[in-house]
Amino acid sequence: MSVEAISWALNLAPVPRDRGGKRNPACKAVLVGLAKHAAPDGKEAFPSVRTLVRYTDLSERTVRTALDRLAAEGIIAPCDPAIVAAKIKRADQRPQGWDLAMHLVRDDLDAEDLAALERQFPGLTARVATLRSASGMRQDNPVGGVQLLHPADGMPVDNVTDGCGPCTSWARRGAMTAATGVQPAHERVQQLHPNRP
Repeated sequence: MSVEAISWALNLAPVPRDRGGKRNPACKAVLVGLAKHAAPDGKEAFPSVRTLVRYTDLSERTVRTALDRLAAEGIIAPCDPAIVAAKIKRADQRPQGWDLAMHLVRDDLDAEDLAALERQFPGLTARVATLRSASGMRQDNPVGGVQLLHPADGMPVDNVTDGCGPCTSWARRGAMTAATGVQPAHERVQQLHPNRP
């Protein structure tokens, strides 16, 4: 059990929001359940879904949906399966392992919140100030701390007038594309979407 991971999950984790803008309570409950099993650095949490259902009093489907949302937002990521295999010998009893992204901090902490949390998380105020200045987050940002698609006024944008930019080198991207930089159409996609070029 990790007090550090649980404290992060309760106080600092950027829990996904619902359509109404409120933090999703199911995601938060599942994240706290994962944090209970994580190491102090947030790594190697592998409770079973059944255990998370027991902790949260949620249905199995809701727990799995919350895990999917947390993973999609980058708040958790699958851990190395070899670590789970080393701790749980029977392959049929191995759950999915997760690493918590404890470097993430929620974007709605105001000065009063930061002052209250500073004793528990030394250096938090400076860290949040650095994150906000690096990513362009502002307290009054209507997007909730998410960086806007276009940079600030006066900054150049690499889009050209027709909306397409030049191709980057396919070798540098590491993509499976032709030397022209254009990926050939897949037959299956063309069959499913005949109207798309």
